[in-house]
Amino acid sequence: MLKPFCHIFVVFIVLGVADYSYARMIFDAPPEEEKASQYHQFVKVKSILISGNKITKPRVILNELSFKKDQNVLVNRLEETMARSRQNLLNTSLFNFVSITCNLLPDNEIIFHVRVEERWYWWAFPIVEHADRNFSSFLNNGDWSKVNYGIYMKMDNFRGRREVLKFQLRVGYLTQLKLYYNSPEYKKKTGWGGGIDFIAFDQVPYVTLDNQPVYLRFSDGMAQYVFNAVLFGHYRPELYKRHHVTFSYNQYQVNDSVIAMNPDYLLKGETALKYFEIKYMFSHDTRDSKVYPLNGFYGALTLTKTGFGILNDDLDGYAAEAQFLKYVPVGERWHFGSDNRGKVSNRSYSPYVVKSGIGYGSFLNAYEYYVIDGPMYAFSQNKILFTLMEPRVKKLNFIPLSQFSKIHYAFYLSGFFDLGYVWNEKHHPSNFMVNDLLYGFGLGLDFVTFYDKVVSFNYSMNKFGEHGFFAHINLTF
Repeated sequence: MLKPFCHIFVVFIVLGVADYSYARMIFDAPPEEEKASQYHQFVKVKSILISGNKITKPRVILNELSFKKDQNVLVNRLEETMARSRQNLLNTSLFNFVSITCNLLPDNEIIFHVRVEERWYWWAFPIVEHADRNFSSFLNNGDWSKVNYGIYMKMDNFRGRREVLKFQLRVGYLTQLKLYYNSPEYKKKTGWGGGIDFIAFDQVPYVTLDNQPVYLRFSDGMAQYVFNAVLFGHYRPELYKRHHVTFSYNQYQVNDSVIAMNPDYLLKGETALKYFEIKYMFSHDTRDSKVYPLNGFYGALTLTKTGFGILNDDLDGYAAEAQFLKYVPVGERWHFGSDNRGKVSNRSYSPYVVKSGIGYGSFLNAYEYYVIDGPMYAFSQNKILFTLMEPRVKKLNFIPLSQFSKIHYAFYLSGFFDLGYVWNEKHHPSNFMVNDLLYGFGLGLDFVTFYDKVVSFNYSMNKFGEHGFFAHINLTF
């Protein structure tokens, strides 16, 4: 049964490699006619003038530019160079608006002017949010016990160095205390960070039946405690390439009643699970936008080692995940996008609490109400976009704060087709969606606005003839 899945995964790898080669051809290789004359078309960068950065350190901005002082730049690629640098700065999520212009000097020199409009970096507000797998699932279930309340505090661009500080306190469906710190610009090309996360649940999904999680709720006491501590580092040798290493400690403590209902919830009927994990990820990213890309490529490979024989040998294992995304313009207002992902593991199954498959962090369109559990999976999401309304800027004069008084927005129509497959050797007979090729398709309307927010309304149908409207709201800060 593994062989068909492996074939699917290999196809995704091949498609991703092809996309990667195409992306390199577009962004790295100059046309042949340029090669012959490029030595006569260079100008030297005399200076880079930066304005509008009241908080952000100049080095943070300079790190994202595809040109540097005293560097030679091709004259016939100036527009492309400035556009790429502008996209890089917007992708830092530090600025609402960026403009880059240049002045050509008579002595084959050039001066670049970079102007930024900074975002609001300090957030402190109450939390009122659903705690379901996605917004459509929450609306469908109508379970208002899956709502969290609390307080959220975040400092983006701390000290002007792109550092991030987070504090979260949640109550409701779960009780959570989370602290997080990230310094991506520690020494230009290196960064580090870490965090701790403590969560207590009074209800947990303890098993999947009919491709839906079944919850067990406790009126007295907690169902599960989770503690996670993580330390990570990253290295950026080139503008669009990154290496990430993450080391984490994970601990679960579960109520006896959960184990009685599902002995495989952890391992061997135990009520506690502790393990260390290390991950390495390499990524190459040339997308024009990380929020709603229309052009570019993203590829990532993640290798994971779970368990080191220190706490729990039973959870020892390896996994590899691959992700290949490609976006290309196919007309004046048309774009095509493809998101291909897959995971393989040497474990035939994992503890139920360590959820893996489709329906958690990612989902197939028209399958929002379901989860398809399995240690290995692959899926491909493909869409064609039509620009209904190109990005526009609106000035709201009644708002005194400049970080909120000017907004940008755009609308896109989409047609999509998804394919997915989850391999699971050990599953309940009612979960008929595993070990089966799934597909879904439909039409949608996407609204994209500032502060990285996207709202989507889709009408989708899956292979089982189920269809309906689905809403997706990105409210992550």
